[in-house]
Amino acid sequence: MGSVESYPTESGRRYRVLYRRPDNRQTSKRGFRTKRDAELFLAAVEIDKSRGVYMDPSRGRMLLDDWLGSWLEQRADLRPTTRERVVGIVERLIRPALGRYPLAELTHSTVQRWAAGLSETQGPASVRKCVNVLSGALEAAVADGRLVTNPARGLKLPKVTRGGKRYLTHEQVRRLADAVDAIGGGQQNGAANGYGTLIRVLAYCGLRWGELSGLRVGDVDFRRGRLEVRHTVVEVGGRQIESTPKDYEARSIPVPATILRELALLTRNRPAEAPVFSGARRDSWLRGRVFRRGWFDQAAAEIGLDGLTPHELRHTAASLAISAGANVKVVQRMLGHASAAVTLDVYSDLFDNDLDTVSTALDRTLSQQVVAISLPLAEMSTHAEGPRPRKPLVAGLSSTAPPARFELAPLPPEGSALSPELWGPKGRSRLAAGAPPPFAR
Repeated sequence: MGSVESYPTESGRRYRVLYRRPDNRQTSKRGFRTKRDAELFLAAVEIDKSRGVYMDPSRGRMLLDDWLGSWLEQRADLRPTTRERVVGIVERLIRPALGRYPLAELTHSTVQRWAAGLSETQGPASVRKCVNVLSGALEAAVADGRLVTNPARGLKLPKVTRGGKRYLTHEQVRRLADAVDAIGGGQQNGAANGYGTLIRVLAYCGLRWGELSGLRVGDVDFRRGRLEVRHTVVEVGGRQIESTPKDYEARSIPVPATILRELALLTRNRPAEAPVFSGARRDSWLRGRVFRRGWFDQAAAEIGLDGLTPHELRHTAASLAISAGANVKVVQRMLGHASAAVTLDVYSDLFDNDLDTVSTALDRTLSQQVVAISLPLAEMSTHAEGPRPRKPLVAGLSSTAPPARFELAPLPPEGSALSPELWGPKGRSRLAAGAPPPFAR
């Protein structure tokens, strides 16, 4: 347990708190104006120590700017493209606004105001990405003992509304590929470089651009009719970097036979390590921005699909596969999603029609069952000896005629009194009470 003592200053008496940290080292905090304030601080320290959430105040004095640099150095797990995006968010949007704050002075309301200000220049999805980066850095500060809680957790953020995706039809894919092939002349001609085939690979195999750019001749299995996704090429800071896909992104994708024949012609007599789709000027990995600027954007505009992106061909691959009858697990494996839940979340609109299909199938089955129950089995099927008799519902009884000892009682004339056997318990009770007997209707 700590203690409180007073000491004189030029401004009057002040109080100092002496206490021990969890590592049993003694420390102090001074400057309290009243003894009560000092005692409250000491009580809070003891409570935090007992709960295991004590934080050394000196560790929270580190500026957020310095902590972000240290945090980025520790993130060796980030892939090159992810690191580039995170560094961009830190440098442009986090450090200028919050970098001068000591970690311990970052409050929930301070971070909430910063997030609200982002909405003036960023869309809802971008705001959430920025908050996620800051929250990740502050969560690491909590784990490092510099913060008790993460002030970026539980913020009120703008809702992300998903716009409708654009899915191309088979005819639109054909027209886009033909338009790409027709652009350029000589060495720059799209057809000469196989760029029409590139369009079809994107639209029917669902590769990401980095996966398509990193596709090598040896990755095409012509015997099995598969593309083996084992390499990616991404552009970071103007440089192309070869990498490997994530565990769940490495996969084997079926290729339609027509496209496989085109790939066979395109890769004939080329070494296994050569890129399937290379740059027009030199045999190197094809850059996405170069392909868009030289061929893709112009071809899309020519067929009336302004603003189309290569990634939308990946959406198209999902749409065409589902329309061909592929289930969600097949689409997940083809696209390289981490789980089927991700596929359903991204392409939930494509599976809406499945609900109508299920309803129609259930209604057809139900209707057949109703007909089977309502029609005599003898009318539904016949055999050589004549109508097939119906199976009796109760053993020993015929399902088509009453038993021999069973006789139907004749109905009494309308308006006549019912016989006592037909009165029932209520009728006999009424008769005993002096009421008139029930009459036939």
